[in-house]
Amino acid sequence: MQRSKVGSIDLHFLLSSEAKRSDEMERLFDWLTEQDKGQPDLSTLSMPEARALRAKQALRTNAELPDVESVTRHSIPGIGRAPAIECDLIVPKDALPGCIVYFHGGGWAFGDLASHARLARILANQTRSRVLYVDYRLAPENPYPAAHDDAVAAWRWAMARSAEDAGFRGPLTVAGDSAGANLAIGTVLREMDAGRPSPHGALLFYGVLSDDVNSPSYLRFAKGYGLNRAGMAKFWDLYVPESEGPESPRDEPYVCPVKASEATLAKLPPIFLNAAGLDPLLCDTLEFAARLEEAGGNFDLHVHEGVQHAFMQQTAHLAEARRAFELVGDFYRRAFR
Repeated sequence: MQRSKVGSIDLHFLLSSEAKRSDEMERLFDWLTEQDKGQPDLSTLSMPEARALRAKQALRTNAELPDVESVTRHSIPGIGRAPAIECDLIVPKDALPGCIVYFHGGGWAFGDLASHARLARILANQTRSRVLYVDYRLAPENPYPAAHDDAVAAWRWAMARSAEDAGFRGPLTVAGDSAGANLAIGTVLREMDAGRPSPHGALLFYGVLSDDVNSPSYLRFAKGYGLNRAGMAKFWDLYVPESEGPESPRDEPYVCPVKASEATLAKLPPIFLNAAGLDPLLCDTLEFAARLEEAGGNFDLHVHEGVQHAFMQQTAHLAEARRAFELVGDFYRRAFR
């Protein structure tokens, strides 16, 4: 299922001065810049103020949500003494059995059940699968492993639901974008290590898969392309503060999936990977894909040139975002149906 081998990716070109926004991405970038003119810099705001601004900005992304059969709110028990987790179960029209447990992006510090509603609905429609959209706890109030534990709890709820609900008796997978992709693959790795039933596959969209903020793509796209290097470094510090001891949580594969052993990577289920060409996280995906390839893993890799981080939230404006979802749907059908 290795549709694009890592060696076939022209990283030199992707990181060169020739790598620029597509015309469509440029128009969208200019429009968003104009919309945000006069808004304060997020880094100057308190976390509640920054979240309020981000929520306001997300409204334009989630206008005119695609139709689905139903959306129902569930409160799922957390692990141990953790609080309950709010989730939306999205059922598309003509749904087939199965469920995708989806974790939103936002640097582990932003996002909720409204911020990625359009993305979650389109994911459901493209795969004809239920999507359990998870509102996990956010940093810095809840640093690692809070979000990771919530992700695992949501997965276990979906798995348990399959014993009593025929609608869940199909492919049970995980998905996420950006920091959510980190939580998705971290869930797979943790359940595999524990010998518990683990997801049948994972869909990882421009994921945070490494803590290396000095990678070539972090340096090339350090600023000027939406997500920036300084902001991503801050997200890491909020979620997993650097440890002064000899062992850091950042060395754990659940936190940095690229650090998983080759033996573990070889046992992973089918993995869908994509990356935005103009993204500090580009090398995260390429490095993880290279490690999967070396381990003989089962994966599908796509790099979308000319677009920035989080482009899949812009299906109303970007043909490349719609194409990305078509590729996701194609992979899902081939791998799980």
